[in-house]
Amino acid sequence: MPDLLFSVKLVHILSVILMVGATIINGVIHSHARRLPPTEATALLQVISSVNLLMMGPSLLVIPVSGLWMVKLLGYDVWTGWLSLSIALSMALCAAFLVGDRFERRLLDIAQQASLGKLMRLPTCYEITFAKAAPIGGAALVMSVAALVLMVFKPF
Repeated sequence: MPDLLFSVKLVHILSVILMVGATIINGVIHSHARRLPPTEATALLQVISSVNLLMMGPSLLVIPVSGLWMVKLLGYDVWTGWLSLSIALSMALCAAFLVGDRFERRLLDIAQQASLGKLMRLPTCYEITFAKAAPIGGAALVMSVAALVLMVFKPF
């Protein structure tokens, strides 16, 4: 029978990998989509929606649940520096996901409308919306890496 702590830790680590990977994938796809014609951009933005639905969202739910479960199993104090900062980062990542998802849906809507209108390029409002969304994605990547470093090294 597998060890409970090992199993929870494995789920936690795999969820973190999914979350960081999905964050990177979203950034790469977004940077590519904005240079494409609306029809192709729409297809890529639909991939991002799928990544968010199937990978990012679930991982952002599993990470805090499995993390708090490990805290309980190991008897850690939640107010330990690295742990409380990790919890705060997880909450901030969830907020960034919710805000970022609204921007991503808007970008998809703009691309779909441009595609339906048979435009050859994405309209200016796409770039304006992208410029508002990009800092959220960048911050999410930094927070993801910071949480990963805290999880691995437990510096304080």
